[in-house]
Amino acid sequence: MITITSDFECGNAKNVEQIADDRYRLEVIGDKPVYCYYFCFDVKNEGEATEIAIEVWHDPVIKDVPGFISHFPTTIWIRPEDSHRYQPLVLGDCETHAEHLVIHLPIAENQTIRVTDVWPSPYTDTCEFLRGLADERSDRCELFTLGQSVQGRDILGIRAGNPGKPRVLCIAGQHPIEFPGIWGMRGIADFITSLIPEAAALRDELLVEVIPMVNPDGTVMGRNGFNAEDKDVYLAFGDDPEAEEPEAHESKLLWRKALDEKPALWMNIHCYLGWRTNSEYPYDGWYEAPVSLFDDPGQARLYQALCDTMRLETTGPSTHITAAAHGENTICYQLAKRFDIPHVFYEINGGTAGPYGAGRRALEVFKGTMKTLLHHR
Repeated sequence: MITITSDFECGNAKNVEQIADDRYRLEVIGDKPVYCYYFCFDVKNEGEATEIAIEVWHDPVIKDVPGFISHFPTTIWIRPEDSHRYQPLVLGDCETHAEHLVIHLPIAENQTIRVTDVWPSPYTDTCEFLRGLADERSDRCELFTLGQSVQGRDILGIRAGNPGKPRVLCIAGQHPIEFPGIWGMRGIADFITSLIPEAAALRDELLVEVIPMVNPDGTVMGRNGFNAEDKDVYLAFGDDPEAEEPEAHESKLLWRKALDEKPALWMNIHCYLGWRTNSEYPYDGWYEAPVSLFDDPGQARLYQALCDTMRLETTGPSTHITAAAHGENTICYQLAKRFDIPHVFYEINGGTAGPYGAGRRALEVFKGTMKTLLHHR
């Protein structure tokens, strides 16, 4: 007997049904166009070893077939229940069709396998990781909280460095299941609290705060792009870029922290999937805002130097020759426009990076931008 469920942290699937012998169908739960691709479900086999086919369909409520299917082909990750890690499904075992995928899954007798298109970093696991760093490295870092989410979850971070030096704020998880960004921030948190000489030197010169998951409710719920209020934490100002502060609850917390404790730089990492229309491996990308937003000439020069760093010293240009552009309703754009606060914004391709790959790419960005920041301070 085969059972398919998604009622667990980070789970995403609905309308599961058996449509033939050893063939099943389900739909993803999307949020809005393009943000409608994530799935994460368990397949439990209570019978003999077999192979099943699982059709994964777009969300009929969103009705964005191109937005769904454009993310594929990508890596499909599988993890047996008794394993601590995910492995990539053989690429030939996943077919990409016009409106759906077909995953061919061998499953052993009495086995449960988790299937997902993004290697998750669940909220509970991420919090345990941060608390572990704070306990084991209490001489080099401390735990802090940005506040609580809409549903009352602590938004935890790690702080390390010199309180008298420039503050760097590093975040991920605005779009909740873009897990390579979260894994990337976990890598930065691990690095900046480590005994590596370069990390120790940075702690002398900077105060670094790392918040890997700023939208924990969305992550727990397996949302693609929204928080528990059905708001996009990245497109923080919604339809009104000139509003006094963002509309989403977690965005308000970020905004108020940035205004109360003005950072010298803030760093934001996201993720996307697939390689169908991309250029050069590993298919990462990056975003910028116009340099003309900065009134202060020194800050404008610093931001230009950061843009140069992103273009020339990261793998971001492996997707496009030029950076994508932030909209006016993003925090990145408005902090630059209103308060001359520079940022770096990077996108890791989840189809080509698991936890450690994502961590290394994030560290590449972090180290390069810290070098540039310190040179121009």
